Amino acid sequence: MARLPYPEPPKQHAKSHPTLNIMKLLSYSTATVDHWAGLGNAQFKHLLLSARHRELVIMLTTSKFNSTYEWTHHTPVSLKAGVTEQQQAALKASAKEKDFFIDRKFDNGAVGFSEKDLILLSFVETIIQQPEVGDELWKSVKGQFSDREIVEIITLQGSYYSFSRLTTVLQCDFDDWAKSKL
Repeated sequence: MARLPYPEPPKQHAKSHPTLNIMKLLSYSTATVDHWAGLGNAQFKHLLLSARHRELVIMLTTSKFNSTYEWTHHTPVSLKAGVTEQQQAALKASAKEKDFFIDRKFDNGAVGFSEKDLILLSFVETIIQQPEVGDELWKSVKGQFSDREIVEIITLQGSYYSFSRLTTVLQCDFDDWAKSKL
C-alpha cells in the first residue's frame, strides 16, 4: 500500500487508458505534474538517443535505485527496444555491486553488450555513483555519442532517479496489469 493515497489525476491527464500510479502520485505536485508528463513524453518520442540506449539508461538506473515499479514497467519496453533477457539479467545484477559495469564484473561473452553499450553503461554507472566523470571515460563517451545524446543521457538518468525515488520512498503500488519483475 502506498504511503500516500492516490488522488484523482487532473482531468487533462484522463485518457482512454488508466493513469499510472506514479502519475497519480506526481499529481500531488500540481505545479510540476504537467512538466513531468511532458518530459516523459519527450523522452519516449523525441530523443536522438536510440530507444535501445534509452532503455539501457533506464534499466540501469532503476536497478541501481531498486525501483521494482519502474523496472517492471520497462522490462517489456526494453525487450521491444532490443535489450536481451541476458542483458536485463546483467543490469539487474548490477544493483548489488558497485562498479559493476565500470570494472566489467560479468561475462560479456554470455551477455553480448557492444563496446558502445559498455561505454554508455560505465558512464551512467559513474554518474550514479559520483558527481564527476574522469577524462578517460569522458573521451570514450565523446567518441561514441553526440553532444545532444550526452545531455539526453544525463537528463534521462536524472529523471529516472527521481521516478525511482518516488516509487521507493512512497512505496508506489504496481498498476493493476503489472507483476513484479525485479
